[in-house]
Amino acid sequence: MADQNVDFQAKNEVVTKDVRNRLLDVAEKLFSERGFADTSVRDITAEANCNVAAVNYHFGGKDKLYIEMFRRHMREIFTEHKVNIEKVMNSANPTLEKLLETIAETALEALSGADERIPMLKLMVRETLNPQLKEEVVSLEILKDFLNQICEALMRLLPGLTQQRAMLCVYAIEGIVMHPMMFYDHYSELFFAVPVDELVKHIVRFTAAGVREAAGYKQISE
Repeated sequence: MADQNVDFQAKNEVVTKDVRNRLLDVAEKLFSERGFADTSVRDITAEANCNVAAVNYHFGGKDKLYIEMFRRHMREIFTEHKVNIEKVMNSANPTLEKLLETIAETALEALSGADERIPMLKLMVRETLNPQLKEEVVSLEILKDFLNQICEALMRLLPGLTQQRAMLCVYAIEGIVMHPMMFYDHYSELFFAVPVDELVKHIVRFTAAGVREAAGYKQISE
């Protein structure tokens, strides 16, 4: 009897997790396509093939589902960043250029055009420019861990770089990478479209010079 209860519990947990993930997947798709206001709970549950009460049960409402959808996406992005940065820093010859390249490539690869994350990227832009909720949709703890990882990597690559200056460099790097991530389409229409690989190379050259200047290093010749 005890074994049957354990099996039932295990199956129930799998079903519960499956429903939760389906709701998040559908929410990401519909919110990205239509925006927060024009996506109803019924729209989401109908496509996820579950009842309306499931949203309240798993998330506590549409607002909380929206927040968790963003945070799941951010966790995936920052996990990818973390793994890629660790690969660079654990390699035989880690350099500032390699670090900056992996940060820029990981962030901007969706701009190449054949990435399923593009709709979500556009939703992030809309949320940045016109927040739908009062509560922060991005987990500050996840963001803090990511920025600290870059800060520590910079101090390791450039001995003598203080933590305060390293963090200022991190702020600048994040801004330089995030801006094209958010406004790539707009700048392509206003000026000209820059291939993503060329944009990454430019970001690496530009930010490497600034970081070395902040650290008191002379810029290396190409």
